Amino acid sequence: MLWLCLHCPHLPAEALGLRDPLDAVTDGRGAQRWLITPGAGIAAGTALGDALARQPLLRAHARKPAAERAALKRLAHALYRYGSPVSAAIEELPEPGRAPRAFAWVEIGRSLRLFGGLDALRDAIRADLTALQQSAQLGIAPTRDGAALLALAGQTAPALSLTALEPRLAELPVWLLAWPKAQIDALNGMGLRRLGDLFALPRAGFARRFGVERLHTLDRLRGRVPDAVQAIVPPPVFRRRFALPEETVHLESLLFPLRRMSYELQGWLRARDTGVRGLVLECEHAHARRTRLGLRFVCAHRDGARLFDALRTRLEREALAAPVRALHLHATELGAVSGGQLALFDGRSDAQLQWAETVERLLARLGEHALWTPAVVEDHRPERATAQRSPLCGTPPGGGPGTGPGATAGAPERPLWLLPHPVALTQAPRVLDAVERIESGWWDGADARRDYHIADAPHARAWVYRDLADGRWYLHGWFA
Repeated sequence: MLWLCLHCPHLPAEALGLRDPLDAVTDGRGAQRWLITPGAGIAAGTALGDALARQPLLRAHARKPAAERAALKRLAHALYRYGSPVSAAIEELPEPGRAPRAFAWVEIGRSLRLFGGLDALRDAIRADLTALQQSAQLGIAPTRDGAALLALAGQTAPALSLTALEPRLAELPVWLLAWPKAQIDALNGMGLRRLGDLFALPRAGFARRFGVERLHTLDRLRGRVPDAVQAIVPPPVFRRRFALPEETVHLESLLFPLRRMSYELQGWLRARDTGVRGLVLECEHAHARRTRLGLRFVCAHRDGARLFDALRTRLEREALAAPVRALHLHATELGAVSGGQLALFDGRSDAQLQWAETVERLLARLGEHALWTPAVVEDHRPERATAQRSPLCGTPPGGGPGTGPGATAGAPERPLWLLPHPVALTQAPRVLDAVERIESGWWDGADARRDYHIADAPHARAWVYRDLADGRWYLHGWFA
């Protein structure tokens, strides 16, 4: 197996949507509080009182473990497209002042050929992290714990085998282990400062001094004992809530959470191997009020940039009724992605996809009722053989799209330009031999019994018919 691990040192701040350098997240026990993310140049682990004395403009935000777990789980869902199993964990270190460690793992050994090799897969994951606006340190090793330590140490070069991993681990400092500080200090006092020093100790003596569990930790690092993995599987539905740090009426303040949720939805869709046709964005206001905005797409897709563009355009058109406290995104309609979007090695959009994106921008800006497209209806009468339908996925008004008689192979020629109403002719036209007889509509009260012909006219060809009921001639359309 080959594990790729992402260590997220700034997850507590990123889970709350904090990006300003003056913002920092704090944790505490009793009356004591300390920084668990750096802020304004002050390192994590600093007591809050000392940090405020050094930087009075520092803004302290209480830690929200539930938001961190949700954010880490969403990152795990995004990793699911690169392999399985996927797992994630937040390690809480025992002493006050030590920042928690957040990890997400994915087994990539069986996916390397699919993504074109390790470098290509790693670049794709980094691109996803950029899109999610998630910072992370990356490590690759044949054991989960080994990959985590390499990520903690900032060593991005992969260790592809257990033979290559052990000497890499031997050079790492012992303080990287999530052990109590008293044990780390005891090891340092004995001159044991690197993991290689621990590996060289007699196993029985080490177990008596520090416990069997610590010995098992070292064994899991080197792949000498199995590691139980609690796999994470993406949920069957996508619902995401993003609480804003403060109420806002400005669109610019909503773009960051909108972008993040769009790419989180992209990761979920990829993991579930499906696409989205419709979604709902809800803006949460005070007093339990909500503004509900629905979006539908021309065809199912899973492009985060396209999702973000549609949401942003829709919010530009809609005036917010009140300051926004939180955003809710829910994928309401899913569907299979078209073949043109499933190419593994060609990321270029074809003309059809570009057309769909253009239509979606117009729909988001103008509204769903501002655009329509003609559709063929199963009816032989020319004036009823087409209907206006929405360009979105769905059935056209008055029935499903069909292949009317004018569209079938070998059918008589019909013009594209039909008059709004047939015009009665004062004399019989000079017609060609071609004829199309229509007898239809007796069931809906608009019975039509006609013989259609192509007639010569100055500088054009006309489409005319003789009404079999009264024998009169009518002009119904023109050929180009």
